[in-house]
Amino acid sequence: MEPEVKGYVYKETMAGFFRAWALNEIHLGLTAKVNEMLVAERSQIIKKVGLDEKECLKIIDECVVMGLLCENRILFKDEDDIYLYMIDTGGIFALEESGTPYNKVNFTISLDQRLKIYRKNIYLVENNLSEIKSANLHLFEDILGLPQHEKFIGATLLVDMSIATKIGITGQVTAEINRIVKQNNAKIYDTAKKKYIDIK
Repeated sequence: MEPEVKGYVYKETMAGFFRAWALNEIHLGLTAKVNEMLVAERSQIIKKVGLDEKECLKIIDECVVMGLLCENRILFKDEDDIYLYMIDTGGIFALEESGTPYNKVNFTISLDQRLKIYRKNIYLVENNLSEIKSANLHLFEDILGLPQHEKFIGATLLVDMSIATKIGITGQVTAEINRIVKQNNAKIYDTAKKKYIDIK
């Protein structure tokens, strides 16, 4: 999706779009939901906003074209592509105009960091929670081999067991999960199946 407004977007430009009804409160509401999630994937936005899927995808595209959101298409080998969205400059101005604080995310954050936020949002959206900061979430691969630490006690660890299965390390991952759970009284959430893993 290509932005319609090329170059720098000004506050007056965005205000003009809203006054001309090219954009409306639905676009602003969707932008605010992406702002809450920092980096969001299409299905996450649809679930958060609660609109019909076709209508929501149309609004997302309009938000990109009008400079409220920026879009990253992530291509995976042998898997479906995903589209990640962040607040663009016009979105910052629109949020500011509406009195909604902008949750700053640097445009320069790496693709890996964007995917980590997206993976944490899988848990938050599926469990109807609102903020990454308020949830004690950690990605399984980020804490492998780390000693016991109080920040991991009672935490929720996110793992994608479909990846472990594809690369043939399910046994090793399960053994490490068991160790971490026992050591930290943590819970494990499979982001692929979108459910908790029962540890025996």
